[in-house]
Amino acid sequence: MNTCQYIPIHEFTCQPCDHPSLRLKYFLTCRESEEPGGILYGICIRKYTAENQQPEEAATPPISYSESFVRQLLQHLIENAVTPMCLLEVLDELLSAA
Repeated sequence: MNTCQYIPIHEFTCQPCDHPSLRLKYFLTCRESEEPGGILYGICIRKYTAENQQPEEAATPPISYSESFVRQLLQHLIENAVTPMCLLEVLDELLSAA
C-alpha cells in the first residue's frame, strides 16, 4: 500500500464569538494510483484548539487525478472556514453542484 503525502496549503487562526480560538490547517493529499504515473489528490483539514491535545481531523478519499480541480475545491473550503466536522458534507454539495 502506498503512503499518502500531506502538502500544507493554508493555515489560519480565528476566534468565533464566545468560543476559544481555533486553528485550521488545510492540506492537499496525494498518493500514487495503481495506474503507472497517476497521482490521486484529496483534501485533509485539521482543527487545533487549546482544549484538545490531539487535533480533530477529517480527510477525503482520493477525489481526482486533477491537482488543479482539487486545489479549487480547497480554496472554496478555505474561504468559508470549513471545519473537519463539515468537510464531507460540504464537499458532497460542491461536487453535486458541479
